[in-house]
Amino acid sequence: MQAKKITVTGLVQGVGFRPAVAELAEECSITGQVKNMGGVVEIIASGEDEAVENFLHRLKRLSGNVGRIDTIDVEDVPCNETGALEKQDVFTIAESSAGREEVRLLPVDFATCDRCRAELFDKKNRRYRYPFISCTNCGPRYSIQRAVPYDRDSITMGDFKMCPECGREYTQKGNIRRHAQTIACHDCGPRMRLIMRKDVQVEDAGWNCLADGCYEKSDSTEQMLMQTVEALKNDKIVAIKDIGGFHFALSPMSSVAAKRLREFKHRDKKPFAVMFPDVEAVREYCEISEKEAALLTSTARPIVLLKKKKDFVPEICGESDRIGVLLPCNPLQILLLEEMGPLVMTSGNRGGEPIITGTPEMKKLLAEGCPDMILTHDREILTPLDDSIYQVNGRFVQMIRRARGLVPEPLSFNRVLQEDTFAAGGDLKAVFALGRGNMAYLSQYFGDLEEVRCMKQRSKALERMEELLEIEPKIVVGDMHPAYISGQDIQRKVQHHMAHVASVIAEHQLEGKVLGIACDGTGYGTDGTIWGSEFFTYVDGKMERVGHFSKVKLLGGDAGAKDADKTLFSYRMEAKERGFQTTKNGDRQLQELAWKQDINTAYSSSMGRLFDAVSALLDICHVNSYEGECAILLEQAAHKGEEWFKRQPKQVREEILVVKVYAQNGMWIADSVKLVADMQILQEKYAKEENWQEILAYLFHHAVAKAIVAMAELCGGEYNKVALSGGSFINRILLREVAEGLEAAGRKVYTNEKVPCGDGGIALGQLYLSTF
Repeated sequence: MQAKKITVTGLVQGVGFRPAVAELAEECSITGQVKNMGGVVEIIASGEDEAVENFLHRLKRLSGNVGRIDTIDVEDVPCNETGALEKQDVFTIAESSAGREEVRLLPVDFATCDRCRAELFDKKNRRYRYPFISCTNCGPRYSIQRAVPYDRDSITMGDFKMCPECGREYTQKGNIRRHAQTIACHDCGPRMRLIMRKDVQVEDAGWNCLADGCYEKSDSTEQMLMQTVEALKNDKIVAIKDIGGFHFALSPMSSVAAKRLREFKHRDKKPFAVMFPDVEAVREYCEISEKEAALLTSTARPIVLLKKKKDFVPEICGESDRIGVLLPCNPLQILLLEEMGPLVMTSGNRGGEPIITGTPEMKKLLAEGCPDMILTHDREILTPLDDSIYQVNGRFVQMIRRARGLVPEPLSFNRVLQEDTFAAGGDLKAVFALGRGNMAYLSQYFGDLEEVRCMKQRSKALERMEELLEIEPKIVVGDMHPAYISGQDIQRKVQHHMAHVASVIAEHQLEGKVLGIACDGTGYGTDGTIWGSEFFTYVDGKMERVGHFSKVKLLGGDAGAKDADKTLFSYRMEAKERGFQTTKNGDRQLQELAWKQDINTAYSSSMGRLFDAVSALLDICHVNSYEGECAILLEQAAHKGEEWFKRQPKQVREEILVVKVYAQNGMWIADSVKLVADMQILQEKYAKEENWQEILAYLFHHAVAKAIVAMAELCGGEYNKVALSGGSFINRILLREVAEGLEAAGRKVYTNEKVPCGDGGIALGQLYLSTF
């Protein structure tokens, strides 16, 4: 006989790991116990030598099937000491206790599993059509977790007392809900409520008039579901409380509802995400690859951007050639989609504000006229979580937003932090990170911190993550922009684009020499100008700027980021000053005077602003009504232009438009000013072509990609690893052609895949650089 104390680290809480260990122990004739201790699992295993060895061997194989095991530490325990266990002749799941470990993993929120989905539609099952069905493999986790260890009384499900039948299942061997902390049923779990405005005429029974004048129904879940479906079919907007907060739902066939919601959210053109019942339903509207289907059906259930082949009413996707597609992630969504088919599911908030999690706050919007109805429940949400977003671009799977289903799983890197560290990230697409050892815990997405509510939500989330992870930062690192809200009280400041590059180095654990290329809309440079198309050499924590696209004096300050015409005006003025032939700027005497006298101007090498200028030049888009609109529509046009070029002689596109690259004051410069001037001349050449805008849009993309590859050769000839980051590399043509060009030259290309290449990933880079 022998006894072992086994400590297991990894993702082993909230994933059904303890029940799986108990089942395994019973199969192997092992006695003892398993329990949560802090963020790890501790096992006492006692039995005959062969039985214990068999148990240990099979325990390792649980990883990947039930959670993820990172380490297993085994110690001998004298058999007589196991007498301290509550029961010596069986294997039990013991009460959890506190503990502190170097690396703590918290469970993410999991989409409804296939077994629970089958039970949801099984008329013989006691959870038939129960909107909160879950088991050890699925359901909310991080969004409802109050404390560590992960147990019933440390999550918001502790507010609901188990009925006798759920209690029996909770301890039953072989049951899929054995020690499932979210176990519940019609009799004892969370309950739905349907709320309507006081001015809505209510005729059927079951409605109660509340003190605030709203009507509420809470008696029949089935009736509430059917009334919600009826409302959606009749051009209504319904706020639905899901795992991470409220969604606004409406029929994608309703122009009336879509127009109302756009007006309410101040969202004129940005496409809405659409939820489909299953992958087959998606195929009717979108092209979908195996990679994209795998993403859609993953446990995170993210939004995936897919190429559109069939449209809804124009107000849903607008001018976009893609649809943001997602599948149901919880039983309530599954039930609604089963009745409705596709539904618009967009974050339940006003434009720019955080996602709403509380019914009282949503009722305030109800009183203002949008939504028309609220379908809510009484399970508290502790962490607001938006939907995660991905796109597939050839071999690259790019994360655009990291949120529900992925947060707070940490990322590891090949450096070690000397102290617990807080990385503030940036102000736009704000995401912070907490670091300990070689692990980075990135927060959920918060939006832009200029919105006071976003800042408050971020502060609350930081306090909560520090408590759950027991991390008390001694070092604070952030962006060097002097006006950033997130950059206040920072001990160490990291340049924005260096953080972008470092995020790729950290994610892929790159060693040795790396050439970093960061292209985006804006970032404060070490010289006080605005950077955005930067080339760096990196060796052992030291990064040096060695090149960039033209530095242009832009008019308009922050407003210039929205007004593409102002940006184009500035490029034309630069071209005129340098003696290039250019189209006249029109009657803009005041703007010309302001530009010449440096009134409200700033020098910028931004790739984002270059794309804006060209979008306006080609009369494709003149105003960014949402972030990146000009660049997005320019890329859409370029995809069509690329198809045209495929039918032309191979040498044509290579010779038409070339970006000049030259050295100046020890820095390599790609001349984007001359590029814009040359494009204006080309307009006359292609003006007779019906699709001239699309042709020039592709020529521009191709020329910029070729210039980046040429700059890489000049800036870092001996640097064979290249890290690409920054929001401009979400552009599919740019990333593909740059990667192909670099790889053809013998270089290995890396880009962000586990964090966004936009500002949602810079906190990881800040953490990494703070290790040096």
